[in-house]
Amino acid sequence: MIKIVNKYDNQSQLLKPAFEGSSFPNFIGKRNFVVSDDLKKQESYVYFAQDKQNWYEFSNWFKNFAKTNAHSYTIDLAAFSKYFDKNELIRFFIFATNFAKTKLFKKSNLKDNNVKETSLNLLIENISLEEKKLIEKVNLISQAVSQVRNLQIMPENFLNSEMLSSFVTNDFSGIDKLKVEVLTKKEIQDLNMGLLLSVNQGSTHEPRVVIISYQGNPKSKEHTSIVGKGITFDTGGVNTKGYHMDGMKYDMSGSVVAAYAVKTLALLKAQVNVSAIMCITDNRINGDASLPENIYQSMSGKWVEVVDTDAEGRLVLADGIYYAADKLKPTTIVDVATLTGTIVTSLSHVYSGIFSTCDTKWEIFKEAAKIAQEKVWRMPMHEDFNKGNKGSKVADLASWSNSVKQDSSQAAMFLKEFTKDIDFIHCDIAGTADVNKEPQGPLVATLVEFVLKLQETKKETE
Repeated sequence: MIKIVNKYDNQSQLLKPAFEGSSFPNFIGKRNFVVSDDLKKQESYVYFAQDKQNWYEFSNWFKNFAKTNAHSYTIDLAAFSKYFDKNELIRFFIFATNFAKTKLFKKSNLKDNNVKETSLNLLIENISLEEKKLIEKVNLISQAVSQVRNLQIMPENFLNSEMLSSFVTNDFSGIDKLKVEVLTKKEIQDLNMGLLLSVNQGSTHEPRVVIISYQGNPKSKEHTSIVGKGITFDTGGVNTKGYHMDGMKYDMSGSVVAAYAVKTLALLKAQVNVSAIMCITDNRINGDASLPENIYQSMSGKWVEVVDTDAEGRLVLADGIYYAADKLKPTTIVDVATLTGTIVTSLSHVYSGIFSTCDTKWEIFKEAAKIAQEKVWRMPMHEDFNKGNKGSKVADLASWSNSVKQDSSQAAMFLKEFTKDIDFIHCDIAGTADVNKEPQGPLVATLVEFVLKLQETKKETE
């Protein structure tokens, strides 16, 4: 974790930028992104040529630097603030440093005694009250991202559905106004969540639905429910992925993103009403596993034909979304899921794909992502993408269709069928949940900012 200091203590190198065109000491090497250290004076400078003096180049440099810094440094915020916005820098330095320095789950009997521990401090002189509040918020969000990433990287034999629900229950206990309810398989059956149960049929572990509720503003009617896909491992079911199962432990990412966004808002004591619904199971094969062309009844009462058992995410989400709409009655439903391969084809591992039924709330979401420094891109929702979903000859809906080539939009339209026409935002993080097998904890920050801005916007219109 980065340490915030208000006075330089001469115990580390003081790091400043050296931008081409500005004045700086002669010892500095004029090579882009190279840090020149004067160890006697404890001064360090990083060089940027004129064509590299932009946020993109700067942020990419620092993300790498925070992982590889050979010495301990104190970052001179005032020096960098001459070129970039101060508040954006505070947020970025905290997030990037904590991302780089967080030690994630790993089991090993080997110890590397040659690893040199180095630290990064952030020097902020004369910290204002506004800056203190920003630091507190960003630290809490950053800690949540670290917790999400740590859960993401855990293999299924350390984090099956029952383990994950127990972990969240214990981790969220004792937080003011935060309530956690866990639905067992029997309770899920009683609610007729047949789509979630169909995915779970091949599993040796019971499914779980975890409902996390925080009511920080009882007088407000505004309430956001965030539904998260929690497939702890996805084999594809009978429509098996074969040898292509790398990274399938990350298929539970949406559920923990949703949960920890709510936890963060509770820790911030935010004046908002928000809930998370984690829909948790694995998708594997045994003699009872769901088969293609089987039909199952959802909690909403609609029957769904399972065309492809590897399109399981939209099934568990459908029951979770309907639970939110019917039982919690929110004003906004958001879901977060590693849902489709086509979103990766469209947006690679750069942007999270966002689908929204409400233009106004999309604009709020986009602004929240900008504040959170996360990349999002709006994708289309249109009834034309729903034709395949409505093409089943034996049920109300089909879970998938090859007739619609843009499956991420098709999946979004499928989920919309279970929202009871409540404003809906679908977040497909299939490309951003992990990058090169490194968990990212995407959209935690954006969701926190989104819920806060929704309430703020509501106040302005009242």
